[in-house]
Amino acid sequence: YGWLWEIENEIRANIPMIYYHVWDNFPPPQFNADFYNSNDVVACISKVTHEIVKTVSPDVQSCYLPHAVNEAFFHPVSNEKEKLSAQKLRTELTKGKTNKKVFFWNNRNARRKQSGTLIWWFKEWLDKVGHDKAVLLMHTDAKDPHGQDLPHIIQHLGLLSGQVMLSTNKVDTEQLATLYRVADYTINISDAEGFGLATLESLSCGTPIIVNMTGGLQEQVTDGKNWFG
Repeated sequence: YGWLWEIENEIRANIPMIYYHVWDNFPPPQFNADFYNSNDVVACISKVTHEIVKTVSPDVQSCYLPHAVNEAFFHPVSNEKEKLSAQKLRTELTKGKTNKKVFFWNNRNARRKQSGTLIWWFKEWLDKVGHDKAVLLMHTDAKDPHGQDLPHIIQHLGLLSGQVMLSTNKVDTEQLATLYRVADYTINISDAEGFGLATLESLSCGTPIIVNMTGGLQEQVTDGKNWFG
């Protein structure tokens, strides 16, 4: 949108220009100052983004406007139908083993999401705790052209006994909420993540998250003083 900011003096004389912005990490991108300064308001998707905008362009009005989720769908189990759906799916994933943990990953299979790295690390962890102790369910396009060939990685690492399972079909919102409720933990290890909507959906369903300290993921594991997850 550089062309739009180049004519901001003509546009803003008639109508305010608001930029809904995300930037994943520090250090503050000073080269964005001209872009930020060309708006009346910069609305920031995360607290990290807001701190960055205030540092780079302190004279521009900015605010924190995070993601939200629909609690009509994303909530802990609240009725018998939801309970039975979660129990049925969990039995399928764990093959009936009650002490088996379920880890869930819901992302686009893209480089910054580190999908292949997650499988590699999960295998290393299973080597320590036992390959029958946990299953990783990945809801994604297994062969996204912008990502990695996940079936090949699974085969290459010898994870052929259901340690890593792929959910590749599109599901409706109600079914997605069931996937979160089934899991013991939801994981996101992106190296660049503006906010991380899947982890917020998971928390709304009552399922804890495991994340790295990137972008908006950070604010989902803190109360402002203490860190969790």
